[in-house]
Amino acid sequence: MTTTEKVSKFATPNFGVRDLVLVSGKGCKVYSEDGKEYLDFGAGIAVNCLGHANPRWVKAVAKQAELLSHCCNLYLTKPNAELCEKLVERIGNGKVYVCNSGTEANETLLKVARLYGISVAGKEGKKFKVITAIDGFHGRTLGCVAATAQYKIQKGFAPLLEGFEYATFNDIKSFEKVMSDDVAAVIVEPVQGESGVTPANVKFLKALKSLCKKHKALLFFDEVQCGFGRCGAFLASQKLGVKPDGVSMAKGLGGGFPIGAVWLAKPYGDLLTAGTHGTTFGGNPLACAASLATLEELEKKNLCENAEKMGKRLAEGLEKIAKKYPKIVKLTRGLGLMRAVLFNEPFVNGDVCKKLRDNGLLLIPAGSNALRFLPPLNIKTSDVDKALKIFDKTLGEL
Repeated sequence: MTTTEKVSKFATPNFGVRDLVLVSGKGCKVYSEDGKEYLDFGAGIAVNCLGHANPRWVKAVAKQAELLSHCCNLYLTKPNAELCEKLVERIGNGKVYVCNSGTEANETLLKVARLYGISVAGKEGKKFKVITAIDGFHGRTLGCVAATAQYKIQKGFAPLLEGFEYATFNDIKSFEKVMSDDVAAVIVEPVQGESGVTPANVKFLKALKSLCKKHKALLFFDEVQCGFGRCGAFLASQKLGVKPDGVSMAKGLGGGFPIGAVWLAKPYGDLLTAGTHGTTFGGNPLACAASLATLEELEKKNLCENAEKMGKRLAEGLEKIAKKYPKIVKLTRGLGLMRAVLFNEPFVNGDVCKKLRDNGLLLIPAGSNALRFLPPLNIKTSDVDKALKIFDKTLGEL
């Protein structure tokens, strides 16, 4: 029985039809079971920020696996403590909670919002609402599904968790309409990823921060996809110049190893008192060692700067191709190495993605009709140019 047949027979079908079996990777390239090479510009949906089999990362994970792969949070480990310290140094004065994924990180923010509401109002249920942006994406738990204002994500899971209001991204007047003193927090992505890579307007974010301050609500940024150097700074919000009260992180944080984290500005980190939240695997030494190695590579190789430089080259190349094929491409947009191309009808992103794959380039579908470019942060000029060449060739074949 082949891998595809085994998955079809024994795995749940929630990921749809999958027929490409990958077995190895090196740098920005991956190799399939039948030996074909692909240029990986999806990076596991912005996870493999160092590419595949990065030597520093591999060495750190192997070394930690020989020492201690897991204990539990009844005890302390050096990698966990060092990772929390590193993140505070990078983001600002505050505290860090380490978990396993972006969804868990956002679920933590939702619980912190409730705890904060009680601390301000002095009574449960008085200040508990959370406002999120339409077309945002925050995860797949029931709490995060309720926070994700997209019908396709919420469909089939009613009744949803109460206490959420939705407003239009980049429209401060829309947020003002649903804001009240009952709101404990606002959660938005500085760059909406899953719905098609839409960067926030700086003026909007600054106005949103002022609105939150006026109503004593916390401002949280979901940087699960757009953070960790992808947009040209450690956090996209740092690139945009707006500092939140809390940030959720994951994906690139582990360089390929499952990990999530939440940074909370002082004094909000102290809201998570003993017993209010927890995790069995979160912050385990193996995941933290992987994250520390990724951070070290990020710093020593100046990968934030490379993301800015290569992102500009990619953006210019995509815009040039868009002008060459105006009937196919509607527009391009993004920030740093987080880019998207939106297609005109009748061209469908899934069909274009399949044809690109046949030509050796892996991309990630997004929104109603877009494809995401999310290459490793250490991508080279030659690889960017190769991806653009394949993209140009493929659109020409359409």
